[in-house]
Amino acid sequence: MIIKCYNEHHPYLLFVDLEFFSNKTQNKTNNHLVQFSGLLFQWIDDETYQLMRSCNEYVTDKVCYPFVEYTSITNSFLVENGVPLPDMVASITEDFLRDIPLQEVLVISHGLKNDRMVMLENGLNLSNINGQPIDGYCTFENARKILKRQNNLTLQDIALECGYYLHQAHNAYNDTWAEVAIYTYLKKIEQQQKGE
Repeated sequence: MIIKCYNEHHPYLLFVDLEFFSNKTQNKTNNHLVQFSGLLFQWIDDETYQLMRSCNEYVTDKVCYPFVEYTSITNSFLVENGVPLPDMVASITEDFLRDIPLQEVLVISHGLKNDRMVMLENGLNLSNINGQPIDGYCTFENARKILKRQNNLTLQDIALECGYYLHQAHNAYNDTWAEVAIYTYLKKIEQQQKGE
């Protein structure tokens, strides 16, 4: 797959989405990563990127009924398809992101600050490398600015607006593809606004 991203110059674009649940114990909130999905695009030409790698991993964990209702990810599915959290982190860092200089990556997410926090809590650092921040782009925050509105900013809302039907939302893999559509849409509008 090839995408066009106006005014984008990072060597790599990493679209990520997570499914996780939180529980509180003695005034502390623990975020448990259940699903990580990533799409890694590499620059190939002027503002043009090609899909290089994809990743969709599940953690073997017990999830509660509201989480199952929200995501359709069941305990039996996780038993059959999940791996222990350290194995997931190793798979992402040693296989999916192998040989990728993270200082050349733009991490893209719909709710980037929260996603980075959850990943960091679960042993996956896409926030900084050797004390230097890794560039990031939040499609939620940028949509608010570029589309000049305060509501109708969910992933589903913006995906539909840009022509992408998000089937089975709240599955990280499907949501990540919606982020690709949204990011390219926002970059196009931003380019048009600069030309006005």
